Order: sequence, then structure tokens, then C-alpha cells
Amino acid sequence: MNSSPINQQLSQQNKAIALRFAKAGWGTQANWQQVWDEMMAPDVVQHFNDFPDAVVGLDANKAFNQDLFTGFPQLKNTIENVVAEDDVVIYRSTLEGKQSGPFLGIPATNKTVKVNDFTMLKIKDGKINEWWYTTNLLSVMQQLGLAPDA
Repeated sequence: MNSSPINQQLSQQNKAIALRFAKAGWGTQANWQQVWDEMMAPDVVQHFNDFPDAVVGLDANKAFNQDLFTGFPQLKNTIENVVAEDDVVIYRSTLEGKQSGPFLGIPATNKTVKVNDFTMLKIKDGKINEWWYTTNLLSVMQQLGLAPDA
């Protein structure tokens, strides 16, 4: 399938937006919330793992993710692969860090986890307006000693 030069240019612009979000907007960065203000649509929708309800709106997304990063304040995010086509960008990362704060209502275990994750962003007019995030929460819970190994 051959893309037009316009579509290729859009794909590259959206890839740059996604990578800025993945790096500068990563929740362990000091100014991540300001980056989100710049990069996300006010009514952004996040589909987190297989949770039944989406997180809707910029403020709700920032609050939800603040809770996640409180548990892993030094969580390292290593981008492994990036694919961009038109208004969609997908990237795979490896996450590694110690749970030194509360995470999803679980007190700190001070154990380290390492998992892969996938993010898919839909970008319109230079803003992220919808995203899907998935990681293996069962593996996270197993590594934290909170679920039995399979």
C-alpha cells in the first residue's frame, strides 16, 4: 500500500507528537501535566486496559495518571517500536521501576516490576483526542507479590 506524500507527512508529524507525549509527557517528568495541556484535546478519551469505562476529559485523565505515577515515581519508559499511519500512532514500551508509593489503592511494596505496554493514539489537528493503553496488570501484581504466579 503506497501512501501519498501528504499522508506520509501527516504520519511523521503525528509520530513526532506521540514521541513527545511518550517522553516529555511521561508522568515521572516534572512538567508532564503542562505537556498534556499542550498536546491533548480538552475532551480526550482514554481506554485503559480492559476497564469497562473510559476516562473522559483532560483533567480526569491527568488525575487518573497522577494516581498511577504516584506508585512508581521513578518508572523508566523505554520506547521499543513506533508505527505511524495517518492519524494513528502506536508505540510499544518497556516499563521498569520500583513501587515506592500507593498504586491502584495498594500500599508501597518496594518491589521492582518490568513489563511491556502498548499505546495507540488518535491525533486530530495536532492534538491527541483518543488513546488506548494496555499493559499486563496481572504480571505487575505477580511481580509485586500480590497475585500468585500462573
